[in-house]
Amino acid sequence: MKALIISLNFNPGHVSHLVASYKQCEELGYKAMLYVNEAFRRFIPSDCNMTSSSESLPSADMAIVTFPSLKNLPLIIQLRRQHTKVIYIFHEPLAPMATYREANMSWMQIAKVLLAHCINALTVNLCHTVLLPSKKAVSYYKANCMYRNSNNHYLPLLYTDERTEENATTLRQYFSYIGTIATDHAFSEFVDFVRWAVKNNRMPELRFMIATKSSFEPDNTLSNSERVTIIQGHPLTDAEINKCYASSYMVWNAYGRTTQSGVLAKSFMFGTPAISLRKNLNEFSNHKQEVYAIDNNKDFNQIESAAIDIQQNFEKYSSKCRNRFLCNFYYKNYNSTFKNILSF
Repeated sequence: MKALIISLNFNPGHVSHLVASYKQCEELGYKAMLYVNEAFRRFIPSDCNMTSSSESLPSADMAIVTFPSLKNLPLIIQLRRQHTKVIYIFHEPLAPMATYREANMSWMQIAKVLLAHCINALTVNLCHTVLLPSKKAVSYYKANCMYRNSNNHYLPLLYTDERTEENATTLRQYFSYIGTIATDHAFSEFVDFVRWAVKNNRMPELRFMIATKSSFEPDNTLSNSERVTIIQGHPLTDAEINKCYASSYMVWNAYGRTTQSGVLAKSFMFGTPAISLRKNLNEFSNHKQEVYAIDNNKDFNQIESAAIDIQQNFEKYSSKCRNRFLCNFYYKNYNSTFKNILSF
């Protein structure tokens, strides 16, 4: 049997998911192939079989479409004509409109979300099976009458374990923002806090890092401070991203809006806790265990208290995070679950 793992849009942060699905399919007896955007080529491990999505679509018994793309719809139609079973990992079902406004998204950004929603609704209804990575995603899906595919299942985001002996012993230095710059990820709130901490010499032993493929113009407070490290403007390899997680005491996850977070799961892989908003706590995160929950991501004193608590109790937090990753995100724990899903 053959399985395709598909991602038509390039995002280096998606490599971990692609490889986990690839390895899971292999362990379930499939001959797996990554059918992905050509830009992924230098990021994909050499032991994974890959072909570019610009090439002809290979025949397969099963295809896992891992991320949204405008190109998915014609591809799924083609897969169905080839009698391939199509599975779609649906990361972000439409949330209530108030959620987007509370995350400070503009009306133009919300309009783009609504357009994406219409495309996603067509996509899920064309697929044989839909996978939903969080209980919040399940609840949003069930509440929306446009999602008519009843063959849907809860399955968390899956990862291989990328932690090595080297990065397990990396020196921790940073409070980090890792990932794409986005309004609903509260990037400006993180930057405002860093600027305040640097100007007022708060927590002088703690450094700050921004690691993103996005580009932005840091002001003089950020660019002139020895406490601030900025990696920006180019895609980071998994090894580079992993080094960022491993060298951080904590990561920023106090997003204005989130359904589930790859940043959270990946930080847990490296035993790195997060600062989150209380309203975003879910089945994977608990206050003062894997994360420190704050009520307001614009309140500098709350953020500072969270960072101090994590640093002072880091070993406890880190152990909880690592255990959470192994229990909830490590792909091997879900091989039998996925095998059962395939039988529906």
